[in-house]
Amino acid sequence: MHNKRKEEGIVLVHTHWRKVFMITLAVLLLLPLLTPAERSARAADDEVVLNAGFEDGTAMGWYGRGGVEELTATAAAAHSGSYGLEIKGRTQSWHGPQHELTPVLEKGRSYTISAWLRLPEGASSTAISMSVQQSTYGKDNEYKALTSQTISADKWTELKADYVLTDSLDSAALYFEAGSSASASFYLDDVVIQPTPVKEPISIQKDIPSLKDVYAKDFKIGSALLVSEIADPNGPDAQLLEKHFNMLTAGNELKWDATEPKEGQFDFTRADKIVKFALDHGMEFRGHTLAWHSQTPDWVFHDDKGNLVSKEVLLQRLKKHIDTVMGRYKGKIGTWDVVNEVIDPSGPNGLRNSLWYQIAGEEFIEKAFIYAHEADPNAKLFINDYNTEEPAKRDALYALIKRLQAKGIPVDGVGHQMHISTSYPSTAAVDAMFSKFADLGIQQEVTELDMSVYSNDTDSWQTFPEDQQIRQAYRYRDMMNVFLKHRDQITAVIFWGKDDGNTWLTTFPTVRNNWPLLFDAQLQAKYAYWALVDPSKVPIEPKQAKASQGTAKIDARMEQEWNRSARIPVTKPDGTEAGSFRLMWDAKNVYVLADVNDTAVNGKDSVTVYVSNGKDKKPDSYTMQRSGAQNNAKWAYRSARTDTGYRIEARLPVANNQLGRELAIDLVLSDYKGNQPTRIYWSDTTGAQNTSTANYGKVTLEQGPQIAAAIKSTPTIDGDVDTSWQKTTAFTTSRQVVGTGGSVAQVRTMWDKDRLYILAEVKDKLLSASSPNAYEQDSIEIFVDPNLGRTPYFEPGDDGQYRINYKGVESVNPADQKSRLKSVAKVIPGGYRIEASIDWPKGVTAPTAGQWVGFDIQVNNDDTGNGKRDTVMIWNDTTGQSYQNTAGYGLLQLQ
Repeated sequence: MHNKRKEEGIVLVHTHWRKVFMITLAVLLLLPLLTPAERSARAADDEVVLNAGFEDGTAMGWYGRGGVEELTATAAAAHSGSYGLEIKGRTQSWHGPQHELTPVLEKGRSYTISAWLRLPEGASSTAISMSVQQSTYGKDNEYKALTSQTISADKWTELKADYVLTDSLDSAALYFEAGSSASASFYLDDVVIQPTPVKEPISIQKDIPSLKDVYAKDFKIGSALLVSEIADPNGPDAQLLEKHFNMLTAGNELKWDATEPKEGQFDFTRADKIVKFALDHGMEFRGHTLAWHSQTPDWVFHDDKGNLVSKEVLLQRLKKHIDTVMGRYKGKIGTWDVVNEVIDPSGPNGLRNSLWYQIAGEEFIEKAFIYAHEADPNAKLFINDYNTEEPAKRDALYALIKRLQAKGIPVDGVGHQMHISTSYPSTAAVDAMFSKFADLGIQQEVTELDMSVYSNDTDSWQTFPEDQQIRQAYRYRDMMNVFLKHRDQITAVIFWGKDDGNTWLTTFPTVRNNWPLLFDAQLQAKYAYWALVDPSKVPIEPKQAKASQGTAKIDARMEQEWNRSARIPVTKPDGTEAGSFRLMWDAKNVYVLADVNDTAVNGKDSVTVYVSNGKDKKPDSYTMQRSGAQNNAKWAYRSARTDTGYRIEARLPVANNQLGRELAIDLVLSDYKGNQPTRIYWSDTTGAQNTSTANYGKVTLEQGPQIAAAIKSTPTIDGDVDTSWQKTTAFTTSRQVVGTGGSVAQVRTMWDKDRLYILAEVKDKLLSASSPNAYEQDSIEIFVDPNLGRTPYFEPGDDGQYRINYKGVESVNPADQKSRLKSVAKVIPGGYRIEASIDWPKGVTAPTAGQWVGFDIQVNNDDTGNGKRDTVMIWNDTTGQSYQNTAGYGLLQLQ
């Protein structure tokens, strides 16, 4: 598992630690706490183990986690009764009220915890989370996030969640924190903890197909787990693991801080239990991980005086650790992640500038593999990392493996973590990732697969919406199709957890509900499971698309006007692309341009478009053969042969079109072999187009991308406004992405055969670069898609994100494109000016007049100077995904 945040194309690594303030003397508990014996004497429906209403005018045993907080019972903080608890004086995000739970919790019981919160009058809303800090089996503190909501000053909000104590308890405490605000004060009242009503025992579905059997001929199917999940080796959690998986990996139990927390003091208690469980049930085991920048104790890198150790000492410690850990499990663990997350494309030689690297350079990676091979010559040795589908990171990892292979270092495989979401990355990017490593002659594995249901760090849902469940299912299916395409290289697909009740994503990147796995918290199969086993059991997810306003000449040619419309793929059940189409509209018509991938010519091959005219009317359908044509007042089409198959361009009558209207449309490709057709459906894969429009795609009529012109000229990049700029027409970053209002830029563009030129003058009264994060500083970001690929990922060597702040500091994504950027920044009255040039991609034909280029530009603004980005204004793409998806860019026409 990794600990990272992805923002605007820049990956920021955080060390997730919390300073823990623990009471060293017993706290006199002033609120009603019941001992286990006392609780046994109470009736179940009356049972309350904690009830904090603060009605005695005291803090009732609550204390500040950081020791600096002020906790006071006041009338202003009362949700009910006369008093509530006011919390102020916080100086760190983890500061907040805490209460000991150790005396009142029982192993194996489930509790419902509820509390009411509000902010003081006039305070800005902020997210507050409710969590339990616990220590079990003598382990270090663990932090279990229960729930989180945005709390405001306008109303009281209830936080409510269930908590299950699965292990023997050493200590536990309930606490509240405002993770996004280090200083926010808040009110707390009516905190109640009571045992959850007993539910029917959880039992797994034993009559459904086993995942490991479904993919037995393809690759191993694995799961990560924690030792607590097999505390009962015959319980439902253990049964689910045994039924569906034939490979296991430890989530935390084999990391350095778990196995050797202090030098020479090894603890394999928890790891032994997991490995034994796997072997007892005939499962293979995967070791994770031997060398990592995170969850490695400080003593590994420092001496007893706090100084960094020498390279020789560090490598000695590494060897001893590897020898001891791998030696213990020699013959039991067949695969190891030897090094984990060492790649940073912007770092030295493409490597993360970790303490490992600072002390030993790239040699620590080489030595780790050498030591691992010596410790167990039969083990398969992997290098593991996240975001390996991103071109810059993928290429840096590839280059590292090539260097290692050239030195004879025994690298057997590459692990792709694949912590993904329902919106990112694209299947094409993942496909390209596997293809990149195919020529290295090594194994590939998906090592930590899960799928967040969110596309950003701010959304939070209390329940899992049905449409999102369906969307997640189809994303899992599409990803699995990519894995199957590369089954000759992939030896295992491992999920980072077996069920939604055991996932790290409830606490990362923020505290919130998440449902990223194939089974729910009750261990029942979700749509995501069925998508991988029997997709027919998943409800249809109607596709969504947009049509740009415009008209087309029906001649089966792709005029420049079609570039305003996004390319819409049509895929076969195995995930391969059968063709694509684009849509435009005017008041009376819908225009279709379809390109079909089919080089085996049959005159009956066809494209059929269905258009709904309302729920109670039969849909209109138009069938257009690859060898035919139609031209009359009602509708028209032309066909033409292409290098990859054929093209259909059509005008179809649809009345009363207007901006914002949603049409129900579907498209079917018919591929004939003799007289027998194979149908490929865009939206409704059941083939019910003639009888039902319920699963037609939803097409929104939009104006289309903004368009601007770039004149041909060559300015001098010096931050001054040359006379040539006066001949251009300015356009404005007028669309909102983040916040309300904010700084805007007047933008002008030019081009020549070598470069694209940009001049941006930004209105900004307060200039700030106080944040350490480049994307939160006052800056512009230029997005360029030179080949107008409009892809949901950055194409290597083509697409780029170029950020320049008002001081002239540059940052580029992907990092290997930095040499293409030249810029000068100047502070001017009322703001700042950026003049920049971006080289056209190398190795491609120079652009020509009349060509269209994908382009966008945004302005980041720290409006208050506090180091936080308050507003983002952009020219065209308001999705917030411009740093990784080019489909929403505006268009520049080169004149």
